[in-house]
Amino acid sequence: MCNYKNIWVLLMIIVSFNWIQGQEHNTLDPEQNTSHTDHDKSHEVHKKHVLSASINHTVIFAGIKDGNTKSITLPSFGLNYTYFFNNKWAIGLHNDIILEDFFVKESASFATRSGSEEENISVIERGTPISACIMGIYKPIPYLGLMVGVGREFSCHEDFTVIRFGMEAPFHLPRNWEVFGVLTYDININAYESLTYGIGLAKLF
Repeated sequence: MCNYKNIWVLLMIIVSFNWIQGQEHNTLDPEQNTSHTDHDKSHEVHKKHVLSASINHTVIFAGIKDGNTKSITLPSFGLNYTYFFNNKWAIGLHNDIILEDFFVKESASFATRSGSEEENISVIERGTPISACIMGIYKPIPYLGLMVGVGREFSCHEDFTVIRFGMEAPFHLPRNWEVFGVLTYDININAYESLTYGIGLAKLF
């Protein structure tokens, strides 16, 4: 069964990051608080590049374990590069790897389009799959990034096209470091779907 409690905990962390950052800027002393907009522009001009890594959990909704179909949660990690055009828009190469082998039930919707559902649904084997996605990122506020992109998941067994949706919530640290929460949803075309959540560390330069 999907661990919904952990997902809600992550969402609460993301909301907390946004609230703390807002409070931090509201309580700046007058010498530091030139203006919120000026701070964002200065930050953007000098810090367009971001390298980040995250430790995650990935929920496979149609995983197969002990002969039964169930949601399974597996450890994973991410390694990303992001380039910011301005303080609102960015593009990135986001890469994830699931650290275990697993089996998953083929998408029922694909099996139905292929013919008889019972005859066409099959088991897909994945061996520590690596996904690489080109992501477009939009930041409606400084401490929340909304993401959408497309890429490919690679495995020694079979490769799939991936459509990814997600969001990140960064919390700025001294010396151009950030800690962030991340939540993404992957649709592996003609295969399976998964949800990834985690926490990471980023370096801005």
